Amino acid sequence: MTEAPPIFPARSTCFHHPQREAAARCVGCGRPFCRECVTPVERRMFCASCYKAQTGVRAKTTRDWFIVSIAGQAVLGLLGLWFTAYFLGKVLLELPSNYHEGTVWQKYMP
Repeated sequence: MTEAPPIFPARSTCFHHPQREAAARCVGCGRPFCRECVTPVERRMFCASCYKAQTGVRAKTTRDWFIVSIAGQAVLGLLGLWFTAYFLGKVLLELPSNYHEGTVWQKYMP
């Protein structure tokens, strides 16, 4: 059998803000809340804790994998730079020595 919500006086105050007058009662727990403390869901008012229970909102999970991902991206980036420099150096070493002397381009000039 469900438990009836507690009965409050006609002019009740907010459960979280005792200095404010209550504007609505939560349909989940029956407590009075001010307008800032309730959330309308399908024309019914819920407090924050009942809203979480009603909608199944879960706390954010920690993102430990994010740090590993950043470290992996940094390592892959450095490896990519190293391979680029390595292969560029190999290509430059394979060029004929007369290219470095500045005589190769002269055979293309009229």
